[in-house]
Amino acid sequence: MNRSDEPALSQDEADALDFLMAAQFDPAAIERLPEHLRASARRMLADLGTIDQYPLSPPSESLVDATLARVAQEERLTAQRMSIASRPTSLRMRLGIPNLVAIAAMLIVAAGVAVPLSNQVRQSQSQLMCASGMRSLGSGLSAYAADNSGVLPMTAGLGSFLTSPSATDDGVAGGILENAKHLEMLSKAGYCDHKCTRCNGARNLSYRVPLHPSQANLATMSRSPLAADANPVQLLVSRGIPLRTFNISSENHGQRGQNVLFSDGSAVWLSSPLVPIGPGPVIDNIWVFRSIAGVDSTNLRVRVVSPSEIFLSN
Repeated sequence: MNRSDEPALSQDEADALDFLMAAQFDPAAIERLPEHLRASARRMLADLGTIDQYPLSPPSESLVDATLARVAQEERLTAQRMSIASRPTSLRMRLGIPNLVAIAAMLIVAAGVAVPLSNQVRQSQSQLMCASGMRSLGSGLSAYAADNSGVLPMTAGLGSFLTSPSATDDGVAGGILENAKHLEMLSKAGYCDHKCTRCNGARNLSYRVPLHPSQANLATMSRSPLAADANPVQLLVSRGIPLRTFNISSENHGQRGQNVLFSDGSAVWLSSPLVPIGPGPVIDNIWVFRSIAGVDSTNLRVRVVSPSEIFLSN
């Protein structure tokens, strides 16, 4: 609010002042004003000219020094604030305890998922590599049989398993444990790589024991198992471990199942050792054979119930 004793501009003076400000107080611009405003404009320029004539004393040296010192102080304070703001903080300070706990929990969950998944991948890879070796073994057996009138590799006669003096009454020890070594003839004769006679080149295999003369010739054999992963029944019995059931899977793959090579050269993953055989068909356990008394056994001294009975021995 203006006081009553303050001078006030008339409308002409206000218009003249606005024009002078727009013209940057150029005296030559007054001629462009209307006639009734020129006198007011000249009078204002004359009044403003007195400001230029006002005497000014130079600033004191102490004031200059104080001003420069204050400017330098402000610059130092600004630099310090920028240094504190840009100082690196630890990960714990930036994230905070709750976030770190959440990240740790996520890592634990990820590890809990990754470890079983990694094990599953390794198991699947081992299973596939073993199946590939089985197929190579099948090709070697077919080539060997073609060169030997259909006869499969056999270093001993059919009766050797029944008459071996080293065989025990249960048929587990002695020569029967050497049955899978017949397959080594294939690698020695160049019918397949030496790795084909072992699962993944390391684990033992089981090989078919010909319980009947018709089972020794591949040309006349119906589709049935020829070889598989190691027989777990023989391994456990040889360790003195009593068995409640023979329906168990090979230890080669953690008893999850076994790769089985059939006489047509196909390799099949079976989660159980039970396969259908002969007319009917009849369900047979490839790790044991059924005697004429109806008892599952590995004792080759007993008579088997069927000429199509399958028995894969280590």
